[in-house]
Formats: sequence, structure tokens, C-alpha cells
Amino acid sequence: MKTCKYTLLFFLFLLIQSCSNKVKTIDFIEDKPVTLNQQLQNLTNQIISSFKKSDISKIAIIEFADLDGNVTNLGIFIAEELITRIFMTNKFQVIERNLLNKIIKEQEFGMTGYIDDESAISIGKILGVEAIVSGSITDLGNNIKINARLISTEEGTIFSVASITLPKDNTIKKLMSESSIQTTDSKTETETKDIQVTEKESQIKQDVEFVFEQCFYAAETVTVVFSVTNQSNDKEITLYDRYEKSYVRIIDEQGKEFRSPKFTLGTHKNGWNGIRNVTMVNNVSTKLVYNFKNIKQKPEEIKRMDVLLFLPNLNSCFVLNFRNIIVGS
Repeated sequence: MKTCKYTLLFFLFLLIQSCSNKVKTIDFIEDKPVTLNQQLQNLTNQIISSFKKSDISKIAIIEFADLDGNVTNLGIFIAEELITRIFMTNKFQVIERNLLNKIIKEQEFGMTGYIDDESAISIGKILGVEAIVSGSITDLGNNIKINARLISTEEGTIFSVASITLPKDNTIKKLMSESSIQTTDSKTETETKDIQVTEKESQIKQDVEFVFEQCFYAAETVTVVFSVTNQSNDKEITLYDRYEKSYVRIIDEQGKEFRSPKFTLGTHKNGWNGIRNVTMVNNVSTKLVYNFKNIKQKPEEIKRMDVLLFLPNLNSCFVLNFRNIIVGS
């Protein structure tokens, strides 16, 4: 009898042990917060994918507006980011935003984020673009929804869409609260620098204007973007990496100096010592993008950046200095 009792207890022990072995523990993995940079790249990838499917190569991007048709600095920032990111793929021609705004104003289209069929077709004919990206920003309380529409300039119809959702953090709130026309007097200089909505610095040498657009850090690379416009008759320009004792360089807030960037002017890439003899057409803006690589730690500010402009017709080299550039992410 005792033997049966012990045998029963033994089998009960085995049964409990077997059940306990089948119980699995669940490891909860905390989701990483989605960053503004990641979601903007997501939006860019969606748009690029649609362009590739439609064999589109030349585009224009309009500033994004809220549901009331108002353009804030957030709408301008989104448009600028898309222009830069799409251009940097070297697979598309992107119309400079200032040139597009000039055409919109001259033709009295009155577009802010939204565009009708006739206006899209007209812009396509004037600028030779095949598609226009426009979009809206919707406030959802703790988040914002950004919807982009890709419009064919041949028919004036939407052929694709893209969208992302962003948490409404302090940076987004500041950008949303500031109008593209004027900012409130209560904004301090420090707050403005934090969100990179300072007045764009420009320099002109021999009728060639350089306008600073933006600067950001990603993948151990500091990228600085300018728009370059020849304000007089068509001329050739050369952008050197170095000339005699002058260099293209950036110096950060710790005094660290970085040289020898990779850079592009429109569709032209730098070779040995620069980009040579590029024809700049009168009043046509072209993107100039410098990439300073192998920078292990993100600088907070570029205290000074030197850019070299050489004009073959004058046989002269000019050094342009840009200062106090905030480095975004």
C-alpha cells in the first residue's frame, strides 16, 4: 500500500514538473522612440518609391500647410527636408523652393499646401517638372499626421500618396506655433536657434549668391546645404576643395577642424580638388551639398565654415565665411 502511495506521489511530481517546463517567460522589449529624422526618411522613401514606379525624374515640392491652409515653419521645414533628402539620392532633379515660390507668386496661383488641377499643369509647363509634391499637417493632440500627395503635372491628378505620424514633441510644437510670415516677439534667440529657423545667411561674390539652407548630422557625417544662384549673365564657376593656403573646412564649438568634404553642385560631384567649370545659368538656383565624413561625435554648432569659389573668367578665388551654424539631427 505504501509502495502505491509513493508511486502516485512520484507521478504527480513528474506531472507538475512537466507543466512547469512548458510555461514560457515573455521578455518585454521596450519600443525605441521614433525620431523626427527617422520618420522624415520614411516619408522620403515612400515618395521615392512612387517616383521610381512612374519613371519620374524632375519634381517640385510645395510647402506643407495645416487643414486651414496656413503654412508654419514646420511646413517649410518638411518641404526643405524632402528637397534635400530626395536631391541627395542623385536620381532626381528637384526645383529650388525659392524659385518655385517665385513662380507661384508671379503667376498668382496662391497655393499653400494644396494645389488644383490647372495650377499643377501650369507649373509643369513653366518649370518642366513631371510631378509636384504637396501635403497637409494635421494636429491629433499628442501626435501630428503628415500626408503627402504626388500630383502628375500632365493631368493634374494625384497618382500616389504617402504619410507618417510624429509625436508632438517640443521641437514640433515650436515649429507649428511659428508662422512662416512672422514670429512672435516672445521667442528668444536661443529658442530660434534650437529649431533652426533663423534668417538664412547669404553671401554674394561677383554676382554669385550662396544662401545657407540647413545643416544636420547623421551616420558620422555633417551635411551642410546651400543654394547657389548666378544673378548676372551666364557664367562658369569652379568650387575648389583647396586653393593655395585656403581650404573648404568647418570648425566646431570645441575648435575641432574638419576638411576634405565630398560635395555636389546640382548633378556634378567633386573629383580631385573640386568641381570645375560648371555653367551657372542666370537666376537658376542650384543645390550645393557638402558632406564632412568620419566625424565621430556630433558637433552642436559650426563656429566657422569656409567655402571656396573660383571664377575662371576672372582667374580669381574667393573665400566665403559662414558662422554660427546650428547642427541638427
